[in-house]
Amino acid sequence: MTPVDGVAVPGAGPGLPAGRDAAASRAGGIASRFGGRSGGSGGSGGRGTAGESPVTLAEAVGGPRGIIDSAIPTVAFVTVNAEAGLTAGIVVAIAAAVGLVVLRVVRHEPVQQAFSGLFAVGFAAFIASRTGSAEGFFLPSIAKNAVCAVVGLGSVLVGRPVGGYVMAGFDQRYSDWRETPSVRRAAVWATFVWIAVFAARFAIQGVLYLAGESGWLAAANIVLGLPLFGTAVLATFAIVRRLAPLAEDEPSEEDGQTGEPGQLATGIPND
Repeated sequence: MTPVDGVAVPGAGPGLPAGRDAAASRAGGIASRFGGRSGGSGGSGGRGTAGESPVTLAEAVGGPRGIIDSAIPTVAFVTVNAEAGLTAGIVVAIAAAVGLVVLRVVRHEPVQQAFSGLFAVGFAAFIASRTGSAEGFFLPSIAKNAVCAVVGLGSVLVGRPVGGYVMAGFDQRYSDWRETPSVRRAAVWATFVWIAVFAARFAIQGVLYLAGESGWLAAANIVLGLPLFGTAVLATFAIVRRLAPLAEDEPSEEDGQTGEPGQLATGIPND
């Protein structure tokens, strides 16, 4: 289960219940599709392995189960809060998060995502209890998205896009991203994708928070959680494959191309 944006949604950090942290973890699992397994062989200096199927949106968000688990605590909180008050809503949200952890343990399924969601829900519930309002439940997520957007933009402005470090972390063959024009460009554009994601979440949720619309905040958390995360993952993979093509996609000498890292599959220099 994963709270998204201060809500239990897979793949989220504090305030963004499991939604995003878990989702980020899942991205690491499929990250090998950037171009092969880290440290593995892939031909002469190639960044990928042939025959890999493309990542699907379902894989990126964990399928229907991932979306459902991420939404349960948030929906439970908003629904109970409207009927029985803030305290009851907090209790039910935490209980739902705990229930998802127990369910995964009993079924011998991975629990990292569920624990991440539980932590996120717990932190969001704490903030809601301190602010005394249902909107406070979503405040950690809003703040986190603002920070992530600023950090991402700052990294691009100083010439060290976060996307490059993430790519290198997923596959060591991207460790030279700062020296290879094509990979550096891919890192910049991939970072812009995530800046847009965090900025959109902050802007939309921020407006709803100021308007005191807890119900719409919950809906926004779900829609802007895993679904948007999965779309961003696919966009990131597409950018990397286009600007830093896999070995099998790079031009060959037979076609009169050098196949150097600094060129696209079309043979046109990236810089």
